[in-house]
Amino acid sequence: MWQKLVLVTVLASFACQQIVLSKKIVEVPEAVKKVLPHADGALLAEFDSLFNRLHYNVDYKLRVLRMNQSLAIKNLNAQFISRFGIVITEIQQEKLRVKDLILQHALEIDGTQSPCIVAANDEAIRQATQAAADISLAAELAYADMATASRVFFYPQVQAFQNSSTDLQSAVLEKLSRSNIVTDLDIVLAELAYQYEGEEDKVERVLAGVEQELENFQEVVNNVRREVWAMADSIGRNFVFNIQMLLEEALQCS
Repeated sequence: MWQKLVLVTVLASFACQQIVLSKKIVEVPEAVKKVLPHADGALLAEFDSLFNRLHYNVDYKLRVLRMNQSLAIKNLNAQFISRFGIVITEIQQEKLRVKDLILQHALEIDGTQSPCIVAANDEAIRQATQAAADISLAAELAYADMATASRVFFYPQVQAFQNSSTDLQSAVLEKLSRSNIVTDLDIVLAELAYQYEGEEDKVERVLAGVEQELENFQEVVNNVRREVWAMADSIGRNFVFNIQMLLEEALQCS
């Protein structure tokens, strides 16, 4: 409420005037002309406070958005690592089980150096190595998708808005650097009043855009999660199936 009062106070000092903004003539509203008749240099401090409060609000909301973004990445990374860990453990256990059974069979036939047994052991190692490479590829794709969504889409918008918001802190000082504050105080205060109202509207629109980008990022997260889960499950299933086929062939060695 006090913010609006300051704006009305400033605009009121320009009763019966027309204000030039961006080469356009802006008529002071009739309702504003009825309030205070004189501009005051002390209002510059009030505007400085207004712009800084707007910056603070933006900065706080951006911190919340960044925190939510970081939390989403943290949770997704934990889920990926947990899922990959389950698949890796499954592959390791199955590989050891099959190699033990092959060795047991080799001892039974007294053929530990049999070309058939040696080939089976080598194939078991090759399949495990391929499964590991497939897991690395899945992790690389997941990382690339997440990094792209964060670095290309989300954080550039946040940083650009952060820079714009930081400029609000110096809005009054910047205006003073380009104006004759003694002779044009009324005009300066009017321009600051309209600038502030315009920044308020822009802030709401841009924040809505950043929040939408965070929602889009969450959609990317969901898609990547589904893809990685499917890839991890496929890697595990394929390895178990192939290594079991290898075991059946090895048990035929004589």
